[in-house]
Amino acid sequence: MRFFRLRRSGWTGVRSAPDHRVVRLCGTLDAGKAEATGQRLVRLIKAGPGVLEVGLAGVEYLSPDGCETLFTALHAARALGAKLIVTRTRTHGHDQ
Repeated sequence: MRFFRLRRSGWTGVRSAPDHRVVRLCGTLDAGKAEATGQRLVRLIKAGPGVLEVGLAGVEYLSPDGCETLFTALHAARALGAKLIVTRTRTHGHDQ
């Protein structure tokens, strides 16, 4: 199963725009995957989308290292004047 899926925004109800990219993460985001995932997110942000949306609906476990990855990506986005949006988080194993 792939952990990292990049898609242009094309959801029903979400406007597709050239400067809006959507990444969907699935599986576990722990210490073993955090560094590589963070590097990919930062590379995407540096590539220039005005908005990078990170969907976590498929993430079964998010460790403190995984959280740090999201904050690193947020810091990179802010430094470049971009926006990072985290969507579809889970609460107690159920989608919100």
